[in-house]
Amino acid sequence: MNAYMNLITHTVILASLVTTTFVVTSVTAQSPAGAPNANPTQGQPIASSIQDQIQRAVGQGGGIDASARMAWAEVLEAAPNPKVVTDAGMRASIQATGLPWKVRDRVTGIEMLLVPSGKFVMGMSVGDEDANSDEKPSHEVILTKPFYLGQTEVTQEQWTRLMGTNQSYFQDINFEVIPAADRDEKIAELLEAGYTRQQAEQKLGAAIMENVVTATWPVETLTWEDVQSFMQKSGLRLPTEAEWEFACRAGSPGPLYGELNQISWNSTNSENRTHAVGSKLPNALGFYDMIGNVWEWTNDWYAADYYRACENGATDPTGAAQNPFRTLRGGSWDFDGKNCRVSFRLNYFQGDPRITDYGFRVARTP
Repeated sequence: MNAYMNLITHTVILASLVTTTFVVTSVTAQSPAGAPNANPTQGQPIASSIQDQIQRAVGQGGGIDASARMAWAEVLEAAPNPKVVTDAGMRASIQATGLPWKVRDRVTGIEMLLVPSGKFVMGMSVGDEDANSDEKPSHEVILTKPFYLGQTEVTQEQWTRLMGTNQSYFQDINFEVIPAADRDEKIAELLEAGYTRQQAEQKLGAAIMENVVTATWPVETLTWEDVQSFMQKSGLRLPTEAEWEFACRAGSPGPLYGELNQISWNSTNSENRTHAVGSKLPNALGFYDMIGNVWEWTNDWYAADYYRACENGATDPTGAAQNPFRTLRGGSWDFDGKNCRVSFRLNYFQGDPRITDYGFRVARTP
């Protein structure tokens, strides 16, 4: 499906909000207390030969100096929780980085999980009859650097605390937005009263979000450029398509990492709206809503034939050459099972107009 047809299809679906009946192959869903082991063909620990290739690619022969790089985050859990990251090889890969597994970004309060370097097969999943031409050919990808990724999609609360406004379509009518000028004035008053800057931000944030039903719903109706404003203020970034898919698969070679309605809000169960993040089952790395709820912007430019250039393998791919379209991933509340798949690629204009199911998830290189 080319960019124009993707755009037309999405516009029609958004206008009609038609619920589509679908059939999806069910795979075992995991609970937070016990996810299945990762499939050995996906997200596997890196062999020594691949480790050598990674070191050549990044030009380093040793481990990462965590102490020099983690001032931006509060460590929540140093080692991966085996009830969340159930695959022993993946846990070993995470611990081998020398970086803490679960952290909280100090600027935004967003909780993030570490994804280790690794290799996987990107694109059309095994046995996926719904795969489009832009998901082919499937190809091996090596990611040479670990990265942090938001455990959930960015929420309306997290967005509003940093940006001062909330433009989400699905928001509580009681959502109080304090204009930026008034917010600065209130912070100044709190600083004079003896609060630290962090305490003032937290106190003001709590006042903004008090009794707001949609505080934990994903922020949406965002262009790629809207998201870049958030990144500039926070110091975070968007994941690449390859990073996103590696984290989403979490070792699974199939179109989904669990049964669709257990892991996602989609057109069959969403009641035509978004829902609180983290209210469905996570994948085997601990990430929620990688499928469904809102589409997630990635950093990559889109090209329908980009995977052809990668068919012999790719290392740290960053997408196609510049064009009018960026890539989104993961499906949303208004799409059915054919579109809510690990490898499905949606493309849309980088700028306006805004769409009511476009959100994002943050990433950071440690």
